[in-house]
Amino acid sequence: MLTKKYDVVVVGSGPAGIGAAIAAARGGASTLIVEKNSVLGGMMTSGLVTGFHGMRSHQSSENRRVGSFLTVDTRTPLMSKGLPLELCNRLVEAHAACADKDEPPMRTEFDPQVMIPLLFNMMKEYGVHILLDTFVFGVGMSGKRIEYIKVANKSGETHIYAKQFVDCSADADVAAWAGAPFEMGGADGRCMPVTIYSIIGNVDLEKLFAYYREHPEDIHTGTVDGWYELYKAGKPLTLVGNRDLIMKAAEKGDYPRLMNQESVLPNPIFDIQTSYLPEGYVKIQADMAYGIDITDGDELSKAEMEIRTVQIPGIFRFLKKYAPGFENARLMETASLIGTRESRRIIGYHMLTKEEANSNFESSESIGRCGRAMNVHSSGNPAKNAEAGGQQWIEQPKPTGYAIPYGCLVPHEVDNLLVGGRCISVDRNVLGSVRGEPTCMVTGEAAGEAAALCIKEGVNPADLNVRKLQEMLLAHNVEL
Repeated sequence: MLTKKYDVVVVGSGPAGIGAAIAAARGGASTLIVEKNSVLGGMMTSGLVTGFHGMRSHQSSENRRVGSFLTVDTRTPLMSKGLPLELCNRLVEAHAACADKDEPPMRTEFDPQVMIPLLFNMMKEYGVHILLDTFVFGVGMSGKRIEYIKVANKSGETHIYAKQFVDCSADADVAAWAGAPFEMGGADGRCMPVTIYSIIGNVDLEKLFAYYREHPEDIHTGTVDGWYELYKAGKPLTLVGNRDLIMKAAEKGDYPRLMNQESVLPNPIFDIQTSYLPEGYVKIQADMAYGIDITDGDELSKAEMEIRTVQIPGIFRFLKKYAPGFENARLMETASLIGTRESRRIIGYHMLTKEEANSNFESSESIGRCGRAMNVHSSGNPAKNAEAGGQQWIEQPKPTGYAIPYGCLVPHEVDNLLVGGRCISVDRNVLGSVRGEPTCMVTGEAAGEAAALCIKEGVNPADLNVRKLQEMLLAHNVEL
């Protein structure tokens, strides 16, 4: 049996894992990051989720108000500093982000092909060891301590030992295997919908805007004139809506029925985005499959196949037939990684709630902040109310966001594990807020810093002096 040994092992290299690995290595720990894909970045790269959404606080962002122009909105204070801001600045310097240095908009669009080498170079710079194309499939326990994780790759099975582990798998895989308690889904157990991004070329956006001028109600956020002004200025667009087009097509059987859809007609969130792409190219983000448990291998496989054989081809046909400007479009690329909004959430020493977030919660044990709205997508029938899985968009009353307490990163029942990313200890409503990439990196950075500090102090995460952790985070420009 092959074995490896490090001070800290980070599982997953999405935004949270990147933050955790850099922070742990920066804190003096020998650190390994384990990634199942062939590149680092998770959804930022393999998933084509190229909107770093949550750098600031949402204010007046819904419907047609001023804050709905998220890709240029810099009105509110920065919530995500530290490593998220450092990463944005490095992308700006590489001419690969739609932002100004130190002043990124609420949703900062970036080029994933520049992000990939940038992340590898940052790992090298900070001294992080990398293991790619490697699947974590279990843990070895001694009482309540994780002794090692079990991984498999072209070398066969390997056991990787560490003093502290950081679960940034997004699905709390390590935490669940180690026996940590968790929750998943809404009251009915169903999770928010999954999506696979696609890139479409040879699109005439002038024709699309002509349609919107005649049908302004089909733009659900922002205004036609506002978005067109940004388009002519070369700024990234996020055209949310298109419901009338979808309903017209669905009534004739020309829009694919969403997986596990319970209503007669679909009501997906549907975005046409230009992001970092050159003229004539757009990205499509649309709800595609409801209530999928991605921690179930069979269910995940069915969703992958359904989306790639029915949803994406069907949506592309719909656009070519019904959406002005898409008549001669070509489907150029689909993301290799399925986009997942929800799965397991640990039950930690603090469970951050909707009521706390909605009251601009402050904490003496804050490790970071979030100002992103609670954006909860439907998990079933879009016609149902919020309790049954309907969509919600809830902004905090003040643009100061809310504090994320350290206890959200520390699971019960496992002595040497921290968690970062969307699987931290929050209720389902707050998950709709903290799942944004910058906030995932904020929690990952804190978890990695804490893991290294635990080793130095000779304590378990649950016993760590949070004030010492906060001093280290403040020294690295983290907003508490």
